[in-house]
Amino acid sequence: MILVRFPTLLVVDDDPTIIRSLQMNLEADGFRTMAAATAQEALTQVEHQLPDMAIVDLILPDMHGFELSKKLKEYVDIPIIMLTAVSSEESIVRGLELYAEDYIVKPFSYRELLARVQRVLRRTRNQAVPPETVTVVDPRLSLDFARHRVLRDRQEIHLTPIESRLLAALARNLNRTVTSGRLMDEAWPDGEGDVGRLWVNIRRLRTKLEDDPDHPQRLLTQRGGGYKLRSQDDPPG
Repeated sequence: MILVRFPTLLVVDDDPTIIRSLQMNLEADGFRTMAAATAQEALTQVEHQLPDMAIVDLILPDMHGFELSKKLKEYVDIPIIMLTAVSSEESIVRGLELYAEDYIVKPFSYRELLARVQRVLRRTRNQAVPPETVTVVDPRLSLDFARHRVLRDRQEIHLTPIESRLLAALARNLNRTVTSGRLMDEAWPDGEGDVGRLWVNIRRLRTKLEDDPDHPQRLLTQRGGGYKLRSQDDPPG
């Protein structure tokens, strides 16, 4: 007999109507659910059971959704979809910069949320890992793709699944330019990537790789619409 493990989703929202509706619909579609009305309740729950994904409202009574997402990511590397009532570009970009894989603006339809959940789960389950799971860029920086982490100055920094796929594509072509189109294909194999999301994730990667993300020395933008991961053996220019 084959046992099928259904993904478990953690839903964090202080609106009991949204909690009930999402739990009812997600469970009808085969998911297992965990629910929390506060950030602290969510953090307590993940200490006892690890979800496969979290759906986090930005406005919670005890903590902002950005901060909760950060704490969740520090505990377990899971994809996060943010729920937000604010549709401004600034809020969305900030959310994507801080650990979220995707976002959805309230009010939303359940079918739209389900489609986003399914796409994110497909992306995170089909991660591209290079044959060499550890790449040494320079004495201060190494990339461990098997564990989805960066070691910079002996400090462990975790990567999101999309960041890991982007960095894997760049590491396979160390000191060579990879086009934006190729990077989008690698990071979003389902075709959901775009230049804006690529830029957000590159910027987020620079905060993890660079001493000064505003003046990168390792992850470089190349003329013609591409990026290069540069080792110390590659001369500037």
